[in-house]
Amino acid sequence: MQDKSWIPADEEYNNMKVYPDAVKAPGKPNMVQFQQGDFVELEKVKEAVKFYGHLKGHHNNGSQKRPSLPTMKSRFRFIKDDHHLQKLRDYEKNGMLKCNRMADLEFISQELEKEVRKQIEEGQIIHYATLRFFVSDIIKRNNILFENFKVSDIGLSSRKITKFVALVKHKDRALIEKESKKFVDGVNKTMRSYNPANIFNADQSGFQLEMTTARTLTFTGVKDVHCVVQNVSATTHSYTILPIISASGKLHEKLFVTLKEPKGKFLKKGHFKADNLVVTCHTSHIMTKNLMQEFFEKVVFDKSMPKKSLLMVDSWSSWKDKGLIDSITPRSKKLEMVIIPLGCTGHVQPCDVGIFGGFKKVVKTITSYCQLTCKNYKLCARDPTLKMISQVWWQLRSPKLVPWVRQAWAAAGYNVPKPPHWFTPRQLLFSRDLDRDCVKANCDFTPMIKCIYCERSFCFSCFFVKYHKCC
Repeated sequence: MQDKSWIPADEEYNNMKVYPDAVKAPGKPNMVQFQQGDFVELEKVKEAVKFYGHLKGHHNNGSQKRPSLPTMKSRFRFIKDDHHLQKLRDYEKNGMLKCNRMADLEFISQELEKEVRKQIEEGQIIHYATLRFFVSDIIKRNNILFENFKVSDIGLSSRKITKFVALVKHKDRALIEKESKKFVDGVNKTMRSYNPANIFNADQSGFQLEMTTARTLTFTGVKDVHCVVQNVSATTHSYTILPIISASGKLHEKLFVTLKEPKGKFLKKGHFKADNLVVTCHTSHIMTKNLMQEFFEKVVFDKSMPKKSLLMVDSWSSWKDKGLIDSITPRSKKLEMVIIPLGCTGHVQPCDVGIFGGFKKVVKTITSYCQLTCKNYKLCARDPTLKMISQVWWQLRSPKLVPWVRQAWAAAGYNVPKPPHWFTPRQLLFSRDLDRDCVKANCDFTPMIKCIYCERSFCFSCFFVKYHKCC
């Protein structure tokens, strides 16, 4: 942990080692270093300041009447001499008391160690962002008076949970790179006839119902790492998202989502509905040609889309069914499609190059917070999943993330101006700042996410369960 506002002048910490009581005292938060080597609880010092100034009236020389030194020494054992009384007068005049930073840091470290050990023993997955949440919660629960306090990732030990191995067919790397370059060069020529806002990439990606990371923080040297999840099957069962992104940096208003449902049908009670989601289902989460047709009808040919557009997709066989796509294309729309060569998608598809990674990092972070703070809330269930995806997609569509989307196109090699600077979704959503409270009235939970639009901080429940909307 790193307190970036600390300066050596705040206290002579090295000199404190000379005094035995100084190294014993920092076991509590909000301790005032009343004199070199002595720590006093903030509330006791406040009480002393209040008592020292409680008498009414003044002496003949104009000075305020105050309790005598023997009275103060008897009532407050840490008062030793007139110099200490002068300190009380200074505190009273300034109206503030400065707590010892090193004492607070030691307390936070001790409490953080207890919390981390507890979570590891319970099998919870822990990351750097989780530690920041823990520290923020410790500061909040103990009313520690810290300003501009941030947590550093330096010196933390991360270990692999498991290893995924797959057998894939490989093309010759040089051939793939050659085909990729040839494809990008051809598309760049085609793009000259289109406005960047009319150039799109669509791609599908599978998301686990309970998306966890393959790594967790644990004790150094541990070889076998077992972690707890809400539902083991949810870590292997998936749903599919199919976004559309434009070369201008905007995401489509609607995200196409395919869930796995028994018999390929939703229950009679239906499902959570959101304006920014088109939700479908099948006996598996895998896209079918019929679902592709629905995707074109409800998303690609949505009224918000331009009349003339260029759509880039991968080599999935259904994308190549030109006859079907032409049959459902409205007369008012003109669509040109380009198919990425097999094996080249990871190199030249903007969604793969720069979007899905950031998207999944956000979902994994949210899942981790839910596991730690809302253990009874089944995020892997149908409606909670849709609520979460709806909120995330809404946040990703913020104008502040347009440079992030444009960077995905530029990184894939297309003639899109590379932004000089951009933030990732996780950087904007999960702040390192810890001196925050959930903005909802009467909410005592520690915030975990900051809305990109209103820039206010929310706890998991107020943002996702209660479905925060500010615009």
